[in-house]
Amino acid sequence: MSFNPSILQKLIEARGLSVAEASYAAGMSAKKLQSTIAGENTPTKNQIINLAERLAVPPHAFFMSDYDASPSQIIDFRAARSAALKYGKDAHRFQHIIEIRNFLAALYKRLDWDAPESLFNIDLHSNPEQFAASVNQLLQLSKIRQETNTKSDFYKLFRSRVEELGIYVIQDHNFSPEIDGFAMYHESFTSNLIFVNSAKRNHGVKSFTLAHELSHIFGKRSAITNNYQYDNDIETFANDFAASLLIPRDELIEVINNKRFHFFDYNVAVSSATRLSDIFKTSISAMLVRLAKLGYADNNYPSRFIAGFGKDSFLDSQKPPGGGGKNGPDPGVIDLAYLGSRAVSVLTSALAQGLTTQFEIFENTGLSKKRIDGLMTIAKEKSLVKESPHAIAF
Repeated sequence: MSFNPSILQKLIEARGLSVAEASYAAGMSAKKLQSTIAGENTPTKNQIINLAERLAVPPHAFFMSDYDASPSQIIDFRAARSAALKYGKDAHRFQHIIEIRNFLAALYKRLDWDAPESLFNIDLHSNPEQFAASVNQLLQLSKIRQETNTKSDFYKLFRSRVEELGIYVIQDHNFSPEIDGFAMYHESFTSNLIFVNSAKRNHGVKSFTLAHELSHIFGKRSAITNNYQYDNDIETFANDFAASLLIPRDELIEVINNKRFHFFDYNVAVSSATRLSDIFKTSISAMLVRLAKLGYADNNYPSRFIAGFGKDSFLDSQKPPGGGGKNGPDPGVIDLAYLGSRAVSVLTSALAQGLTTQFEIFENTGLSKKRIDGLMTIAKEKSLVKESPHAIAF
């Protein structure tokens, strides 16, 4: 069967790509792509492969009489009228995360593990402050905040607590920077996943994104987030919940009163918010928004500060130096940070029990043998590998 240009046009529209983005992905000019859609040009083999990858479809889709580009189950709440997310230029990255999530769910069933003991069962409360207080008790975040010294340490423990609820938390820096994260809810506890974009974001920002997406999981929603750029009640609730969870109002007021912070002009407010963000282990952006909503800072300060996102000097993008010595981190460390402890526990336990193979893991995650071996080593060091069929789940 010959190349079907109508499928190409259908997929470009379904994924929400512009002609410029699609032509760039294919490695052809916009004019050539338009002639391809019109049936006047047949793309080369490499161009078809590139388009298939970017549009997250198999190459043979372009040679079918019809192809069902199912709409995303992730809802885009970033605009006033919510709609199914059009993946855009990140289509192949979204598809990769979805494939990993589905593979982890399949492995979890093979392992026949029970649900985590602290499987979340909190009803979504209409008041974000009260709802956050209930979740805070469950996760013990105030205690974690007191016991950790840095935003990095807090984020790692916060992430671990969320994973203990039966939620995979994956982070990566390859998604478009305008995406902060997304939540993928499923009725089965084996399939809930939160993705946190780490591109140009420090641990304080990632903690806020994680808290925001957690609200969507509790609300039984699959949703995508762009922190502070929204125009609907659902995103407003999620942001208010995240701020209340990470910066409890009474604790913040007590700290402000005891340490005499000031907010009388923009520079002073940013300086105070920076110091407060270190105390509460969150982002400066989140702190400024919280201060403005509580009446401490001018309402224009948060948007003025957030406008600097993307610049090297943006404070919420600055990260501490990486570790690992001259040769970088040990094998497996980066992938553990990427996939999270819960996902790594499922992968390595299934491999140790003979329920999967390195090749199957490679097919579904893209991890090479060297990376899998590295993960197995570090997973054993951290007691994440459950070699007994009746072991307690992570």
